[in-house]
Amino acid sequence: MAITNKLLVTLLLLISIAVVHCLAFHVEIEKFEPPHQEEQEGPGRRPGGGGSGEGWEEESTNHPYHFRKRSFKNWFQSKEGFVKLLPKFTKRAPALFRGIENYRFSLVEMEPTTFFVPHHWDADSVVIVLQGKGVIEFVTDNTKEAFHINKGDVVRVPSGVTHFLTNTNQTVPLRLAKFIVPVNNPGQFKDYFPSPSQFQQSYFSGFSKEVLSTSFNVPEELLERLVTRSKERGQGIIRRISPDQIKELAEHATSPSNKHKAKKEKEEDKDLRTMWTPFNLFAIDPIYSNDFGHFHEAHPKSFDQLQDLHIAAVWASMRQGSLFLPHFNSKTTFVTFVENGCARFEMATPYKSQEEQQQWPGQGQEEEDLSEEVHKVVSRVCKGEVFIVPAGHPFTILSQDQDFVAVGFGIYATNNKRTFLAGEEKNMLSNLNPAATRVTFGVGSKLAEKLFTSQNYSYFAPTSRSQQIPEKHKPSFQSILDFAGF
Repeated sequence: MAITNKLLVTLLLLISIAVVHCLAFHVEIEKFEPPHQEEQEGPGRRPGGGGSGEGWEEESTNHPYHFRKRSFKNWFQSKEGFVKLLPKFTKRAPALFRGIENYRFSLVEMEPTTFFVPHHWDADSVVIVLQGKGVIEFVTDNTKEAFHINKGDVVRVPSGVTHFLTNTNQTVPLRLAKFIVPVNNPGQFKDYFPSPSQFQQSYFSGFSKEVLSTSFNVPEELLERLVTRSKERGQGIIRRISPDQIKELAEHATSPSNKHKAKKEKEEDKDLRTMWTPFNLFAIDPIYSNDFGHFHEAHPKSFDQLQDLHIAAVWASMRQGSLFLPHFNSKTTFVTFVENGCARFEMATPYKSQEEQQQWPGQGQEEEDLSEEVHKVVSRVCKGEVFIVPAGHPFTILSQDQDFVAVGFGIYATNNKRTFLAGEEKNMLSNLNPAATRVTFGVGSKLAEKLFTSQNYSYFAPTSRSQQIPEKHKPSFQSILDFAGF
């Protein structure tokens, strides 16, 4: 009987060790389906209207970090294209998102051969080109400059600088993700158009005819035609244009990589010229890359266009069935937009979910939450949706039934440190002193040695045995026996 018990204990130990080894190479993805809700776009403040889009009803959700398509509201929409805007993040959770109150996210799409009329905002913005190609032109009273833009380009649009866009492609829409930093009121911004449109007034309508006639030295009748003509014709802010007009608008545009001579100009114009010059994320070597994923990041310390905003721009792509290994950011909160595919987003948070409390922190009486419970946030995020990863929150992404692509905007990115919790290289837990690992996790010496060092991939890893693991990475039965001490 003693021999039988000893064999049983040995067998159980072998099975447990095998499970520990297998977990390093295989992650089971639980089937997760969000509650079915009809994906409908709510009406904007007015058809095709402008403004910052405040005052809508928020969607019901299990946690505040995931914004589905219906969260976007139409700032402008017509058959030529649309501009959609997420609500202020603090409308969803005032306390959780207080640190990012002054940031907004927008999605722009222009149909082929269209023109977005000149305008400016009382906000800075960082734009990532998601799809297509076009031309963006900047105009001040002293200088003007046009650039070709393509997929992966990052463009800084300074506050108060008039700019306009042309989709030069005849078949593919131009899609832009836009991150906005208002300069007047936290989280609120306005648009300013010199010419009127069907739903937009010209900012010249704020002046008397006498002032305008004197300023431009033209008859009042001519000014009246210029200020009201587009509105009467029912044109929107995105308009169809002819091939000849496209050719004319793109004629003097330069590629961001092309060096060009600048005329003698004021110092502030040189600063603006540097600030609005686009660059491409794919021209930057990925900071994390292997067969299962790539992560390109433009850091504010490396790009003058992003430096004063302290914003990072990111493009991440993952193969189907891959895992972005768990990690957290020390200072940066990422607002992430899914451009392609679906993935399972998991995050650990000390904050209670809406189901566990009647009010979000900051709504009504705010109390400090001293609970030690960790809450698991799980969402299936898909193309066209946004999820937020606050600083300090460990999270991971599992691509599932197709390749996954996302772009992100990192807030307060200048002094951020990204810490990985798993992986072959730069894994914080594997860097612990072995004695600290034994004491902290209550394991023996050999298990402590193997616990955080069995992963053979860094940053991105396969999540299924169907993805072939090189023979040298596969654990052998003999290695399990050696591990067990037999």
